[in-house]
Amino acid sequence: MQALRQFGGGLIIAVISIVLVIGGISLAIAESTSTALPVQITALIPASPTLQPVILPTLMFPSTSTQFSAFTDTSTATPAVVTTATQQIVCTPPSGWYQIVVAANDTIYTLAQRYKTSEDALKNGNCLPSYDLQAGALLYVPPIVATAPPIVCGPPSTWVRAYVVQPGDNLFRISLLYRTTTSQLQSANCMGSSILIYTGQRLWVPNVPTSTPR
Repeated sequence: MQALRQFGGGLIIAVISIVLVIGGISLAIAESTSTALPVQITALIPASPTLQPVILPTLMFPSTSTQFSAFTDTSTATPAVVTTATQQIVCTPPSGWYQIVVAANDTIYTLAQRYKTSEDALKNGNCLPSYDLQAGALLYVPPIVATAPPIVCGPPSTWVRAYVVQPGDNLFRISLLYRTTTSQLQSANCMGSSILIYTGQRLWVPNVPTSTPR
């Protein structure tokens, strides 16, 4: 039995060896006699698939009175109403001033001259924004201070400027010399209430003969 197994194994090995030898010989013959044939490879490019349009169902929305535009703001901005309170300037005139009505030809300069004040005083006293005046407007002005009339001095027409003051003279002595008064000499020579005279001064005196004072 063991001999049969050994015989069978050897037979199989022999057959395999013969097949390998025959195959090697056949391969060598084929390589020497055969010519290389060109092989054409055609690349198969799959065709582009055809895109079929997809029809979506139309969505219907209820109609409304408000219309919207994409990316557009159709609303109009309401301008803000700013209410500014009108501030009334209360102007208090200086004490003692009274109101007058500006005449058509009045200017702040002429009124300042008339009421013995300055343009700035009238402008500031009435809180005026400028120096312009409107006819018919009310304006505060200062009271006019009554001034004493100027004293008119000078010699009478019959007097002459003939007396030269001597050392030791005074108005009283000269008034006796020309039979007049001290006040008349003061008025004729525009001395006011002064009684001062100086040597060499020429005075207006009456054109009369002099008398010797006692």
